[in-house]
Amino acid sequence: MVLRAPANHQFRKTDGPERSIVHDVAFDTGGRVTRLRFGAADFISTRPLLSGLRRNGVSLGIESPPALVDSLARGRYDAALVPSIEFLRGAGSYLVTGPALVGRGAPGGIVLVSQKPLEEMERVAVGEFCRTPVAALRIVLAELYHTFPDLLVEKRIGEDDWRDRYDAALFTGDAAFTESNAPDVQGLIRSNVSEMWRGVTGTPLVHAVWAYNESARADEITRTLLESRRAGLENLPGLSGEIAAERGLDALTVHDHLSRAWSYDLGEREMAGLHALNDFACRYDLIRDSRLVANARA
Repeated sequence: MVLRAPANHQFRKTDGPERSIVHDVAFDTGGRVTRLRFGAADFISTRPLLSGLRRNGVSLGIESPPALVDSLARGRYDAALVPSIEFLRGAGSYLVTGPALVGRGAPGGIVLVSQKPLEEMERVAVGEFCRTPVAALRIVLAELYHTFPDLLVEKRIGEDDWRDRYDAALFTGDAAFTESNAPDVQGLIRSNVSEMWRGVTGTPLVHAVWAYNESARADEITRTLLESRRAGLENLPGLSGEIAAERGLDALTVHDHLSRAWSYDLGEREMAGLHALNDFACRYDLIRDSRLVANARA
């Protein structure tokens, strides 16, 4: 299923960031040669969504989340896995329902490590590419603690000792996986931002969605992405082993992370989470306009 406007809503469209290199792979569908080009960021968490694309020889470009937004706008991809907050800012014209990257409540999705009580934080280091987690953090801190610390980009957040310059650091993606499995450090407090989000909104946090621009390719795109997700989830133990071998990790730990910290379906509850992100992002001026505007179905 593909939505132009989820839950009887219409979308507005804008532009975004930069860069990308993609090599097309042609394949036959229904007697005609076509090319489908997909783009995504390569994190441990996204692998179950991408596994089938890799195995089927479909064109898959790997880029940073901000670059994906620009590449999609420039027509370099037919569909891209973009941060949800960037979708709400206008990335893509259409949304694929079904495959998506959604945070569960288990630790490892977004980890905030602080050396002060959360209500006393003034400076928080954040990664350069963590768009949706930064928006979620801003919202939950405002809602729970009525605090608005400076969120400052630190390009090497996982490598540098941030404690001399910041009150806290936000770990996302693979850095969050590493941090959540690291030993406790005296004087530091770990907070699960995905669980904080659920406490504020009553919904799961949708991290990334598949967006595209050409309605004529909706069925092809959706079929391909559904098949890719199915292949990834059916082979989750094998996929966990591959990731573990690549990165020198324990396969059971990777499997536990993929199955407990993440889910991969944009269903009714997850769509409510996307609406919550839209509404709170508008409230705190994280997006210019509400992209989900109540409207009758055309």
